[in-house]
Amino acid sequence: MPKSTTSLDTFDFLELLYMLSEQVRTGLLQVDRPDGQFQAWLEQGRVRHIQFGDDLGVPALVRLLQEPQGRFHFDEGLSHPQPRMDASLDEVSLEALEALPVQDLPFDGPARITSPQRVERMRWGLKELDILQQLEAQQPVGDLIRDPDAKRLLLKLYRIGLIVPRKSRVARLTVTVTRQVRDVALVDELIFRRWKEDIVRHPQSVAIRTEAGQVYTLPVRMASNLTTQLMVPPELLMRTGLRAGDSVLVKPV
Repeated sequence: MPKSTTSLDTFDFLELLYMLSEQVRTGLLQVDRPDGQFQAWLEQGRVRHIQFGDDLGVPALVRLLQEPQGRFHFDEGLSHPQPRMDASLDEVSLEALEALPVQDLPFDGPARITSPQRVERMRWGLKELDILQQLEAQQPVGDLIRDPDAKRLLLKLYRIGLIVPRKSRVARLTVTVTRQVRDVALVDELIFRRWKEDIVRHPQSVAIRTEAGQVYTLPVRMASNLTTQLMVPPELLMRTGLRAGDSVLVKPV
């Protein structure tokens, strides 16, 4: 009986490989194409052998990624009789992606490293370490990619799921008048600390979105026991048009 296969048209091939690797699977991932057969052999999630026609190892993966088409299936439990590799998928993927054309990243703001443990297990050069440190310091991706080397590295990290856009939590708050401060809005200490965790720095300003869709940016400080109140002094209410009792969405900028 013929084996059931699935088209790669609806899959990102690297994501498919990572899914199998992260599940610590052992077996053969095979892609059947008109120009030959691609095989990736995994053992407990590690890459043991890759072949595409006469190409072996990383060049075989590069060839498939250049034109990720075909129909695939995974044979569970198979082991290659003479494997030529024993590497993590991260190592193999980064080397393969180095050979592909550089594309634009889909975001330009700060990024978050999804797995510091995976990053620590990899070998990096001094420049790459510097780029990673700038990334952790919340340097916007749009600034970093002005350096072609940084752009290539960040694109590779994005392709293997090691960086994603950093998003801060949005709070729904109620505008309340305060005369305790001037020219600065106040938010609850707990919300402020969560924002600090999200953006890895003290929030200096907040964007306030009204029900009508208007957005105002105000300097911000934290205060205790405000819960869901956004405390705004009278001069900022007059400047923005915000009114006491307004329900607004607030996030750090």
